[in-house]
Amino acid sequence: MKILEVINTPGYYYSIAYWLAALIVVCTNKDRFEKKKKFFIQGVCLVVLLIFMTLTDGVRQWLFIPCMLVVIVILLISIYTCCEFTLSEAGYYCARVFISGEFAASLAWQMYYYAVRHLKVRTNKFIEWSFLLIVYGIIFGFLYFKERTLQKDFQELYIGKRELITVIIIVSAVFAVSNMSYLSKSGPFSSTFPTEMFIIRTLVDLSGMAVLYAYHMQMRELQMRFEVDTLQNILQMQYKNYQLSQESIEIVNQKYHDLKHQIALLKAEADGSKAMAYLDKMEKEIKIYEAQNKTGNKVLDAVLTSKTLYCHNKNISLTCVADGLALSFMEDMDISALFGNLLDNAVESVERLKEEEKRLIHLSVATQKRFLRIRVENYCEEKLAFKNGLPVTTKKEIQFHGYGLKSIQNTAKKYGGSVAVDLQKNWFEVRILIPIPRD
Repeated sequence: MKILEVINTPGYYYSIAYWLAALIVVCTNKDRFEKKKKFFIQGVCLVVLLIFMTLTDGVRQWLFIPCMLVVIVILLISIYTCCEFTLSEAGYYCARVFISGEFAASLAWQMYYYAVRHLKVRTNKFIEWSFLLIVYGIIFGFLYFKERTLQKDFQELYIGKRELITVIIIVSAVFAVSNMSYLSKSGPFSSTFPTEMFIIRTLVDLSGMAVLYAYHMQMRELQMRFEVDTLQNILQMQYKNYQLSQESIEIVNQKYHDLKHQIALLKAEADGSKAMAYLDKMEKEIKIYEAQNKTGNKVLDAVLTSKTLYCHNKNISLTCVADGLALSFMEDMDISALFGNLLDNAVESVERLKEEEKRLIHLSVATQKRFLRIRVENYCEEKLAFKNGLPVTTKKEIQFHGYGLKSIQNTAKKYGGSVAVDLQKNWFEVRILIPIPRD
């Protein structure tokens, strides 16, 4: 084995390693296409990588970086087209894939080199491919297992520009240090001995993988804490809103009844049709402030009354058919949070409609065969995209939005229920199904 052959890891080692690392990401995340199309794209990616890296194997130093950038672009395209990722998310996972592939290829070639030089193993393709299959099987089997384990407790990870830039900096530093000896033999961290070069490259790539994994876990933990705190704050906020609404409604109702009696006295003493017409109009206008919702559940009544008054002021038509007694097994805080979030989301959606006659919301609460069925629908003209069963927000700071529906999901899951979200023929619908516990 010649010295140049020893130093330069074959291009197909890297091609297969990059492809396997990307395949793990594709297989453990939500698909953008059906499986046949996804695996066809991955097959094309493997062929392109093999051809490109074979043709550019041993390329001159000044072409090395441009060639690696081409490889990264190929990986990015394959991940982005197969997974339901944003471009930032695809870039983030592409960076992790790149370093994983670098480490696997480096370790596989180092083990083969050690076997040939020190264990006096014969150099042939069978031995070489045996080492490659064993090393890749162990590394990528472990990585696949770890990714699948993370997906069991699935937590949608928000990847923004800051997170993407961070991993790019980490990957750039790791790649630069691990390839220092190949680009310049006279550098302070370079070596001219193959064994040392392999050790430096392998250990640096392994350290890079560890840093990226630690950063990934830290992000997940921080975002999970943030989500838990946010959902708890939403729950408490909706309950406080219910308590304030209940107090306000009682005061308003008391004032309404006093005013209603005063108007009745004025009408009895009124003289003339104009005075009578004015009092009738006045009585009609204040009638909206009487609590009309009598569902059988005081919490739902308070939430509905509060939202009805708001909708009236915004020219929104809110209709409701609800059996409040069916909610008796739920806690007050959960009822206020569930219906508060359902109606807040619907109101926020229809408020964006310019035509007031299209501002329509309907709520229904009923029981059917030991199940509580809740449905909220509102007219919607937006073209929504869905991810993980929830609509993707069009707002810029997406990490701070969508918690209303997540809170709804958590409340339903607390009682063993499920949530379905759909948009058909300009009607956005949220359906909740919760089993009613037996007494």
